[in-house]
Parts: sequence; C-alpha cells; structure tokens
Amino acid sequence: MGGSGNDLTIEWRMTMSEPALVSGQMRYILVVDTDWNERFTLSMLLQRFGYTIANTNSASEGVEFLCVAPAVAVFAEAGEVGEDLAARLKADTRFQDVPLVMVTDVPDSGLEERLRQGTFAGLLRTPLNPDDVFKVIQKVVEKGSRENIRIPTALEATLRDENGATQGFVTVLSQYGVFFRTLEPRPAKTRAGISISFGDRAVDIEAEVLYIVSFEEGPFCEPGMGMKFVNITPEDSALIRFFIYEQLGAGIMPSGHNVGQA
Repeated sequence: MGGSGNDLTIEWRMTMSEPALVSGQMRYILVVDTDWNERFTLSMLLQRFGYTIANTNSASEGVEFLCVAPAVAVFAEAGEVGEDLAARLKADTRFQDVPLVMVTDVPDSGLEERLRQGTFAGLLRTPLNPDDVFKVIQKVVEKGSRENIRIPTALEATLRDENGATQGFVTVLSQYGVFFRTLEPRPAKTRAGISISFGDRAVDIEAEVLYIVSFEEGPFCEPGMGMKFVNITPEDSALIRFFIYEQLGAGIMPSGHNVGQA
C-alpha cells in the first residue's frame, strides 16, 4: 500500500454488498493524503470494512482516478490538498455530487461550520476511531445507515436446531449479528443456536433468521442467511467486540486501540 512521488497506487477488494465492477466500471472509495502513514491507515481500515479502495498523494492524481472510474466517495486530508481537491470537484460537473470527507489532525471550528453548511459530506479526526470512520462511511456511501460495525470474516460456525447441526462459516460479523454462509438456510424468523469459533474459544449464541440469500439472486450473492443475536452473554458480546477491533486494527493501530469505546 501507499506510494511516493508521482506513483499512483491502487488497492482493490470486493465489498460485502456489491461488486467492484458495476456496468463495466469500477466503483471505489478514493483516499487522498500526502502522508503515507495516514493514507495507509485509512485505506486499510476502509478495506477491512469491506470496501474497494484507491489512494493517491495529490489532488491532481485523485482527479485522474475519477476521470477513469467514478468513486462513491472521496476522503482527503484537510489543508492545502483537501482544499485543492474540493475546488476541482466543485468545478467539474462530473464530480460535483461525489461525497467529500475531510480528515484533520486538529480541532477546526471552520471545518465544522462548513460541514454544517453542507460543504463537505463528513469530517474525521486523527488518530482514527473505527466507530467514527464506520459512521461516516455509512452516512456517505450506504443507502441505509448501520449503527454497528460489521466486518468480513471467515469463521467456522455450527448452527443447531430441531433439524440437527449444520456446518458453515460466518462471513460477516457484527456485535449484534452475523451472516451465516450455508446451502441449508432456515426459514426467516426461525430461532437457532449458533456456535462461532474464535481460535481456541467458541461462543454459543441464540439467533434469529432475518433474511435468506440464494444463488438465484445473482452471481455475486453469497448463499446463506442474515441472523441477529437474541440471547448473548455480556462476556461473549465483549469478546466479539474485542475480536472485531483487533481485526480492524491489526498492523495499523496499537493493540486494543479504542476497543473500550462505544
């Protein structure tokens, strides 16, 4: 990740909800920052939320990306680079509707006022808090707002009910629910026990099926079912939250960074 000078750097990853290719064009989030470490951290964090990312270190190179393929949002460092990029986006009718999020390392009442006026779509402060990043990206990118962080995973899991045991994988995890990948989904509103393996420890949770996804719904649809937790101990909930933050921060944030914050 990252780059220097005039090198263009791009990272692609499939999102949890839609393919990177839509109608023949790539859709991604663009990160523009002159500081390699800041660019790397934000890009990696967004990737771990499941988004496709492109990143560059200047406004001019950012516009080059936008000319090749449309971005669903742009995150830019506040200051000279961010102002340059904001002006370029505003001046070009192709990019006027692209949500722009400013990232700053200091409190700035001017930026906050411009956010209230609608000049920007969002404002983030460094060091980054995963909760804040998730809330902003939900606001500017997703059609519906999710309050709770969800991440892509590949955790072995077992579903148990009166029909017996079904082996599968948890491929999306939040503190309050999962997507359970399986070819044997249960009907909506069915309650079942789900055991999720976190390395040397498994948690046993009662969950309810919210919706079912089948292969017939499209080539990018993963078969299985979305489930919400209806009975979970505080200890297991804390373990899941810790796991999520450890996955998000691994290699880019200090161990346990902001894990205890709501």
